[in-house]
Amino acid sequence: MNLALFDLDKTLISDDSASLWLHWLVSQGYTPRDSLHTHLKHMHAVSHDGDSPPDPAIISSYLALTLAPMSGYHCSTVSGWVERFVHRDILPRLYPQARQQIAWHKERGDCIALVSASGEHLVKTVARRLGVEHVFALQPEVNEGALCFTGNTLGELTFHQGSVRRIESWLAQPSTPSFKQTYAYSDSIYDLPLLEFVDKPSVVNGCRALREVAAHRGWPDLSWSRHPARAAVAS
Repeated sequence: MNLALFDLDKTLISDDSASLWLHWLVSQGYTPRDSLHTHLKHMHAVSHDGDSPPDPAIISSYLALTLAPMSGYHCSTVSGWVERFVHRDILPRLYPQARQQIAWHKERGDCIALVSASGEHLVKTVARRLGVEHVFALQPEVNEGALCFTGNTLGELTFHQGSVRRIESWLAQPSTPSFKQTYAYSDSIYDLPLLEFVDKPSVVNGCRALREVAAHRGWPDLSWSRHPARAAVAS
């Protein structure tokens, strides 16, 4: 059995799920429109064209902005929101080649996981709709007594080296199977540690910096489109 790790934002889908989520919350009246202006400033700070990861404080502030609207809401309430959001705003943005590549791995009997800096409340729902079992994503804190989101995060952030540490921790668990080969797919230079970690990395719609790395190292450099003339899978 092999392991296939897929980045979500701008790899499997054509946009950023956390940004889409905030826009959806604004459209439903759950958070003020002014929060979008702050969000755009944070998006610029964590631009995917950077040559090095931004300060962790910037990332933490950005993630807090995406979690704040859920603070105090019951998990079941947010779950209902997410189901509607994923149906309306995520699945239509899924690349056809992404579905094909996931299907290719499934046909081979591979273990598949989504890896994302977006929240588990979003990524787990997307994974379920795609038939993917495993998720490595931002862990929102929940008040165990009230079953409400606090707006804070837990544990290691799934960003840059943090993604690799999360995966290494999972691989070290006795219940995790051994894998013959590992694959990874991403668009972002910030996922370079993840791509270097696996046996068979592939760049998908990569940023300039990551495409330069791919060209230098001979990695597959894939272009996926929501309206492809002819789709093909990587092997």
